[in-house]
Amino acid sequence: MSNYVLIKDYNPAYRYWIRALLKKKRLMGDREYSWKEAQQIIMDMDARGVKDDFFQHYFWDWRDHPDYPPDYFDLLREVLPIYKDERPDLAALTKLDEEARERGQRILLGVEDAAKDFYEFYDRILARPLARHVERGAAGEKLMGYFAHEEIARVPDVRVHSQEEMEKAEHNIAVELLQWLQSVTFEGILDDIKQTLTQHYENGLAKASTEHGYHFKSKYVELSANIVPGSDKAVTTILRPARGYGVVKEGYAGVYFPMYYVLKSPQ
Repeated sequence: MSNYVLIKDYNPAYRYWIRALLKKKRLMGDREYSWKEAQQIIMDMDARGVKDDFFQHYFWDWRDHPDYPPDYFDLLREVLPIYKDERPDLAALTKLDEEARERGQRILLGVEDAAKDFYEFYDRILARPLARHVERGAAGEKLMGYFAHEEIARVPDVRVHSQEEMEKAEHNIAVELLQWLQSVTFEGILDDIKQTLTQHYENGLAKASTEHGYHFKSKYVELSANIVPGSDKAVTTILRPARGYGVVKEGYAGVYFPMYYVLKSPQ
């Protein structure tokens, strides 16, 4: 599986180059800034009639999660020429990765990195909080937020069942889901990623069209492939967990919900 290269959508390793551009523009210095300070900067710019498209994008991405800087791949793409023929340029990214490694960071990742990331997501964001809700006897939205389509389909119809029956069913479904989440292992996710890429990566490239993307959901992961807007051949392939997006606090999905761009290495 070493012929697959993964690039994480949100990665603090990108911050070095993003902040370097902001420093070059004399919008920020070397120190750490808060979102409130960034807000004040953009307000001052507006008052002076000054506009900077990149800083606006930076600020808009940051406002969704003020306590986490917007370390997104799309912002890095605005900073550096890391795309070629509408696709991530592995040669350019390899040079950045070498530089990032000198700072103890990485840009080019592997399937093992994604499996570890997904495992931590299932454990820390899904299993542990759900266990607390179940222990406290929670019901309704607090449990339903963890349910995927298959669990929601098992919830009794509110029109023909009492509130007590609904809550009991939701609790039982949540207990079963928790047991499943607690059985998830790093090795299981890694095997699932490998099988998914082996069986569906090329299919995604071949079957993605300008009208329809290609989507496959396995036990633990989901793979999607879509034509790049404005192109008739370039395809973006994304790998992410198969469930849990709706559990993440609104605005924080970019930070907490792991998403990877998938490329096939020419080596």
